[in-house]
Amino acid sequence: MDAKKLIELAKTGDKEAFGKLYEVYYVPVFRYIYFRIRKKEDTQDLAQTVFLKVYQSIDRYKDTGKDPLAYFFTIARNTMIDYLRKRKELNLYDFVEIEAQDKDSPEEIAGKTETKEIVERAILNLKDDQKEVVIMKFMIGLPNGDIAKQLGKSEDAIRQIQHRALETLRKKIKI
Repeated sequence: MDAKKLIELAKTGDKEAFGKLYEVYYVPVFRYIYFRIRKKEDTQDLAQTVFLKVYQSIDRYKDTGKDPLAYFFTIARNTMIDYLRKRKELNLYDFVEIEAQDKDSPEEIAGKTETKEIVERAILNLKDDQKEVVIMKFMIGLPNGDIAKQLGKSEDAIRQIQHRALETLRKKIKI
């Protein structure tokens, strides 16, 4: 059954339909939050909060033609903003996984860590729409068509935003 039909059923109080929505959207919502927060326990708590908020507000959901995942991501984004305000953490875009190899020297590990910090700072300075596209494309692995649906933009607009984001990152990082 498609997600829009599940939402319509959930709006009528069908708990089984909401359970199926949870099964379909939990992993994407979890990843979306995790790639910003990078703390598993906090991410699990926030994901649960997102689904609680969706459950409480599902009767207000209106089909705008977008994939319903956009609704979940909007609630996830707002939930993270509340979380960050409470914690007053500003530098949470820990995007780049740097794993030390057994053969890496301390100097190589330090270099990788420095590179990671440079990339994090560069990503933090991207415009909001560019951050969203970078996260969805490179961290979650969504294709441009799905990103376009999530953000309510055309695929061409997503490609342009992605191109501008990568150009900005290249300049800041001097790749």
